[in-house]
Amino acid sequence: MTERVILADCCEDWIIEWGGFYKSDRSFSCPECATEWKKTDTDTYRRGDGRIFTRRTRVGPQASFPYLGAADGHQPNVERCCAKILLSHGERMADGPFVCPVCGTQWQRRTERLHGLRIAVFAKAALAEPLTIQAGRTRPFLVTLSEYSPPRD
Repeated sequence: MTERVILADCCEDWIIEWGGFYKSDRSFSCPECATEWKKTDTDTYRRGDGRIFTRRTRVGPQASFPYLGAADGHQPNVERCCAKILLSHGERMADGPFVCPVCGTQWQRRTERLHGLRIAVFAKAALAEPLTIQAGRTRPFLVTLSEYSPPRD
């Protein structure tokens, strides 16, 4: 299996919105997770672990969607467009199929009982294990079903 690159939503969101304002060779940190970054060239960013990402855009008939792609081709398990949609709307979606309007990924949404809670579960063909939404310190994020832990409220 090909190694997949994990890119935190907070880092990607920050760079998409504000990365264009940094000059080349400028270092900065993600304000949410404190990951170190350096802008190395126009639309190119190196994470503290040395991985390089470039800003790319998917263009649709009437809109465009910016995202960061790994320069070495090892892309994340979940595209930014899918993650944003699932995190924003996934818990309220009806069970059944869903196709991302940006990248065309086909998802299947279902509801399962886990730790005594009813949770939304999202599966796609390329994933070995389905995902669910995990509450985080600053924002929710996607995790595999086996990594899910109930809220501590």
